[in-house]
Amino acid sequence: MEIWGNRKWRYLFIGLLTAFCLLAGLFFTDALGWKSRLEANSVLAKASRDLSQYEISAVFDPARKTLACRQKVEYRNRSGQELTRLYFHLYPNAYRSEEKPVFEERDMMRAYPNGFSPGSLDMDTIRINGKEADFTIGGYSEDLLMLILKRSLKPGEALSIEMHYQVWMPNCFGRFGYGDHTYKAANWYPIACVHDKNGWNLDRYYAIGDPFYSDTANYEVAIKAPSDYVLAATGECKKKDGRDGNTVWQFHAPAVRDFAWIASKDFQTASRRVGPATVTSYYYTEETGERALDYAASAMKFYNQSFGKYPYRHFSVVEADFFIGGMEYPNLIMMDHSLYAPGETDSLELVTAHETAHQWWYGLVGNNEVRDAWMDEGLTEYSTVLYYGNRYGANQEKKVYHSTMGEGKYSYLPYYIKSAKVDETIHRPSYEFSDGTLYDLLVYGKGAMMFHDIQRKMGRATFLQTLQEYCRKYQFRNVDKEDMIHTFRQVTGRDWERNFNKWLYDEEHE
Repeated sequence: MEIWGNRKWRYLFIGLLTAFCLLAGLFFTDALGWKSRLEANSVLAKASRDLSQYEISAVFDPARKTLACRQKVEYRNRSGQELTRLYFHLYPNAYRSEEKPVFEERDMMRAYPNGFSPGSLDMDTIRINGKEADFTIGGYSEDLLMLILKRSLKPGEALSIEMHYQVWMPNCFGRFGYGDHTYKAANWYPIACVHDKNGWNLDRYYAIGDPFYSDTANYEVAIKAPSDYVLAATGECKKKDGRDGNTVWQFHAPAVRDFAWIASKDFQTASRRVGPATVTSYYYTEETGERALDYAASAMKFYNQSFGKYPYRHFSVVEADFFIGGMEYPNLIMMDHSLYAPGETDSLELVTAHETAHQWWYGLVGNNEVRDAWMDEGLTEYSTVLYYGNRYGANQEKKVYHSTMGEGKYSYLPYYIKSAKVDETIHRPSYEFSDGTLYDLLVYGKGAMMFHDIQRKMGRATFLQTLQEYCRKYQFRNVDKEDMIHTFRQVTGRDWERNFNKWLYDEEHE
């Protein structure tokens, strides 16, 4: 009996010890995960201090194709100057008129396959600090709101702006509107124009490039939608409250530079964790939706390692009624439905990897996309080249660079422009390019070649170290050419301005 008793206690001890080790392993694994999430949350908590705050409540009516909205903005003056006026973009009004389109003429049939359909934002009331505001709506397409302040707003001061407005969504396959499967609410609400060292930036919605430029802000958005719709959106859904056939989706999005959402009755979803973030594919083409998830998750893992950690908790890849390849928004990328078709998986991967890289070069580090498009598009294009090298090896990286992106894309220039010598200047406003194809060949193609040349001269490790410092130093801010060159100089101890300039400017056309 004593022998059996000793064995019994020994087995019991071993069993308890094994269970403890298993629980400890689970605890520390989870603890490490929580550590990553806490680090990300602390980064966002710090970044979200003293930012402007948007609180938007929208009622989505798919039958009428409308959004009934109430918006409150706690606008904080971070310009360093006293402001007597404030400006907001009213991007939906750029969709009002067929005579002033937001697409090139050659793309109008693809943008409006059922014929032109107008969109708009109709402002009802505006109050500043509780009092009726003095405002004017103007601009190229009635797409600029000017608020005249009763007293100047000093640096660091904030004021409260309340707006009531109605948004009408067009039957459009561009960034904003609806199609057979999705409603796309992108660039859909009044967003403050940027005031930087050049003053107010009031650029209109140009047909070429991505005509956007915005400051980082905090968002709290509630969207009431019929309960049979699924929403993909910027930020994190903190709560869903369903009643009477409708669901109110409440989203929390700190320190982002825009807020976009897409709704569909047809969405299926698949998710994967990448570090502290959850990557989700929203799709209605069943055969391909999980491929998009794999490409996005793989790209995010590589960019996390190469550029710096993605600080948000969610990232969505969304199939949509969209014809322009892909489009980036904070925590969300909008994907062209045609990329999900059989035989298009190579294109789906390329566009997904490109748009995911924009979460760093646009999402985290912002720039004026009208005047400095090369800063995000050229760097994003070359980041995509590096993704292929990381996932498939050096030979595939070279193949992609020389055949499809970078040099491969730029090589089409003489076939496209067969007449006089073209101005190859990259660093110029998007509206100075003759069309979208020339913009693509130069800003994306030649822009990626510039970063490839600099990377080759400084070495891959130093290049990635420089991008990590660039992201760390300027995340949640807007930058210009001088900021980028300064970072390259700071990390390497060399002045790279001449290297940048030889690619950015065409000496024959200066």
